[in-house]
Amino acid sequence: MRRPAIAAVTAGGLLVAVCGYGALNAYAGAPGPLTTAGAARPAVPQPGASTVGPKVAAPAAPLIPAGIAIADGSVALPAKVAARISTALHSSVLTGTTAFEVRDALTGSVLFTQDQNKALTPASTTKLLTAWAIANTMDLAKPLVTKVVAGGGNSIILVAGGDTALNPGKGDPDAVNGHAGLADLAAQVAANLKRQGRTSVSLDVDTSYAPGPLTAAHWTAQEVALGYTARIAMLGLSTQRATDPARPTPADPVASTKAAFAKDLQAQGVSVVSGSSVKAESGAAQLGAVYSSPLVDVLGDALQQSDNAMIESLARQAAFVHGIGGSTADVAGFVERTLAAGGFDLSGVKLQDVCGLSEGTTVPARLLSDVLVSGTTGKNKPFAQVLSRLSVGGYNGTLDNRFQASTNESAAGDVRAKTGSLLGVAALAGTVIDADDRVLVFALINNGPESQGSYATRAALDNIIAALQGCGCS
Repeated sequence: MRRPAIAAVTAGGLLVAVCGYGALNAYAGAPGPLTTAGAARPAVPQPGASTVGPKVAAPAAPLIPAGIAIADGSVALPAKVAARISTALHSSVLTGTTAFEVRDALTGSVLFTQDQNKALTPASTTKLLTAWAIANTMDLAKPLVTKVVAGGGNSIILVAGGDTALNPGKGDPDAVNGHAGLADLAAQVAANLKRQGRTSVSLDVDTSYAPGPLTAAHWTAQEVALGYTARIAMLGLSTQRATDPARPTPADPVASTKAAFAKDLQAQGVSVVSGSSVKAESGAAQLGAVYSSPLVDVLGDALQQSDNAMIESLARQAAFVHGIGGSTADVAGFVERTLAAGGFDLSGVKLQDVCGLSEGTTVPARLLSDVLVSGTTGKNKPFAQVLSRLSVGGYNGTLDNRFQASTNESAAGDVRAKTGSLLGVAALAGTVIDADDRVLVFALINNGPESQGSYATRAALDNIIAALQGCGCS
């Protein structure tokens, strides 16, 4: 039996197979949202059963593409693909409408289509569209910066820079979540203050970067109150992300971060009183700064964990940099216009937010397929980098507890994809390595009553992709 492989993406955009369990171990990921059966609307994701935290970014792909094309140049035949997936695709578990498109990752050639143009609810696969917009409008190599500058009189100002995964203690250089640490920032600031002979300060905060509402316009109060999503902010703690519905997230992430930083300053011997919300003066003296992982890794972590607030925050930042407001409509419009400028057909697209949580969002499977192919063919190099950070089936992220049933475990390690789960919605879009070591792109959305529960519906989707993975369809 062929050993499972992980699909990765080179800088040039070509998919490669990174084989072996040693490589798999490098993909330590985080639990992400999944919907439980019988949940009432608003149906929102619940964490998976991962026991591994979001500590390691995807390993670098080999420089030389390998394991992607058949030596004799043969291609997958649409008729053989259709025959291979037919039984799984027509499972009685899948009620309503199932849209499915399969394409060759290198050429983009369509190998199978079914209802691919229907406007369906995509749930969190919406994040792929948002990630494409972010990747093509921001510098993926740059980190998010959180800094402290001098204010007026005895004040210092904590300046928000978009990092919502700040470690309340010391930063972890091997992690994405908690990469930058507030304790490290406090040590820098305290050292500068003490050189000035200061041991007490008033702590202000500047949230003028990418401002906007704490929640998307169409999120329900229940979704937020139950901790299925955090509030949208430009500062936040790694320990307070929405990974456990039993632990609701803070009502004000900025205030929570400010309090954690004040505590770290006090541990450095600096007395702190809470100040107000201000805008730092241009050119104010910097007292300290900490940096997140490169944006591409932060974006990858948001996708792996299906973090609604984080992806909304990153999209808001991208819009802000281009002079666009931070309302839900503004940010959704920014994503749509960016995709349209990239040449994508947006027929059937309606974004009620940019994370996929809001009711009323519609996206055809065709568009998900088009966006994925733009990365796998190498036509869009920024998005190719993002694809290399999607969850791996059976190993991490929102796929950590998927592809583990006897009917689909053969595909574990060969699937890299974004999940989508809401009540009556199951979706999966990404890449899979087939039996001929060919990489295929797929976009799969089911909308319909989940008569046997959401777990059974997701397993039915996994069975379809496992059938595709087993295809030697030349």
